[in-house]
Amino acid sequence: MDLDVDYLLANPTDPELVANQRLCLNGRHIERIAPSPDLAGASRRVAMPPFANAHDHGRGFPTLSVGIADGPLEIWMARLGLEPRALSYLSTACAFTRMAEAGIGAVVHCHNTQDGRRLLEEAKGVAQAAQQVGIRVAFALPFAGENPFVYGETADLARFVDNPQAHPQLWAARHKRTLEEGLRIFEELKALETDTFTIQFGPVGPQWTNRETLEKIAEISAAENRRVHMHFLETKLQRDWADHHFPQGIVTYFDEIGLLSPRLTLAHCVWLQPWELDLLIQRGVTIACNLSSNMRLCSGFPPLPQIVRSGITFGIGLDGMALEDDDDILREARLVKGITQALAPGIDGPGDMNLMLPACLKALMQDGRYIVTGSRDGGRLAAGEVADVVVLDTGRIHATAPAMPLTPDILMSRLTHQDVDRLIINGKTIVENGRCRTVSRSDIEAELRSTARFIDARTNTDRQVHDLQMQDGIRRFYRSGAHLA
Repeated sequence: MDLDVDYLLANPTDPELVANQRLCLNGRHIERIAPSPDLAGASRRVAMPPFANAHDHGRGFPTLSVGIADGPLEIWMARLGLEPRALSYLSTACAFTRMAEAGIGAVVHCHNTQDGRRLLEEAKGVAQAAQQVGIRVAFALPFAGENPFVYGETADLARFVDNPQAHPQLWAARHKRTLEEGLRIFEELKALETDTFTIQFGPVGPQWTNRETLEKIAEISAAENRRVHMHFLETKLQRDWADHHFPQGIVTYFDEIGLLSPRLTLAHCVWLQPWELDLLIQRGVTIACNLSSNMRLCSGFPPLPQIVRSGITFGIGLDGMALEDDDDILREARLVKGITQALAPGIDGPGDMNLMLPACLKALMQDGRYIVTGSRDGGRLAAGEVADVVVLDTGRIHATAPAMPLTPDILMSRLTHQDVDRLIINGKTIVENGRCRTVSRSDIEAELRSTARFIDARTNTDRQVHDLQMQDGIRRFYRSGAHLA
């Protein structure tokens, strides 16, 4: 396959646009790149490495669209019972097609189970969706079981809830997957791995995972060179909980058990302290930043200027919570760039030192991809590299100023998901003319809507009142400091 483009951005670490190039793809690899014939009058197409979504949950239905209002994470999680129930294949295929049409060629999928007893079945559905859509997917198998409602005992929460007997979830028997069950499922899922679908350990977060599980995962990760992906210090309440339960420092504990390594990605890291960042850098840990989610869920901002200046490997993730629920990771990258510059303003800041453009492009195309694949291959366009390419049409951004010179800064500032023209992954065309051709997005969305079964509580006034009672109880629980007991 020969691909002629008006501009080529081959390497995000050295962002330079080269005009009139032809990419010759041979199977799964780029055979050569050479000057193309004169492309005058073409649509100003620019080719670059695809984007990576370093942390997501693959939701078919954005939470706002099913009546789950944004708000502080600990309250928002209590509202997730309103999510519709649907086959995991349909939900994730819908999400993956949206991502593909936004130019995302790789994603870490942190799976949220709908039924903890059917995790293996759900994981197989995700694998099927990944295979059919065709983007690169790392499936972070969830390991959890602790603190399902609050960071503490359910019985303690019940003391703060009005009329607790009206809330059966507080008293019902709850399936709690054992470590052994999780490891058995992990072993079974290895059989599904391909060059575009891999499995990572996904201890959901330290407040939801016991120490035995964290220590065992650290051990197996080291023995098998297997990646680990987890939420970390997303909110102030999580910071307080961690400081109370790990007086030596939770990052120190992670280091003591061998969890800190280049195999580990920590998502969010909003409440990371400077000395903790230094230790993560020393151990080669990677970070996934999720700014839209942090804003929508009232979490705060990670220490972005320190992250950028430190040179730590970081990716950009949507967390299923893009600002406009459109999986526009180009806009998310602009948020990273803009907020970092705003947090460290003025001369000699990262915006003045030419740090932000290469840092954001690298996070978007190379480091995020590494978080997904664990490999430094790819993330650049050159002979011998894997045939992963995204092509964007810059005609829209030229419409008001056709003589405007095209630069990497212009691309970073103005391109959006609507400008994606083509996505090629592993030599296979996934998106053409802006539409996913492997799986029809409109068809899969229609099927998802027709088969989803909404929870009865969504339209049950009494249950809505009870949900508000639960949320108020959760607020009182944390206000009392019960999570530090």
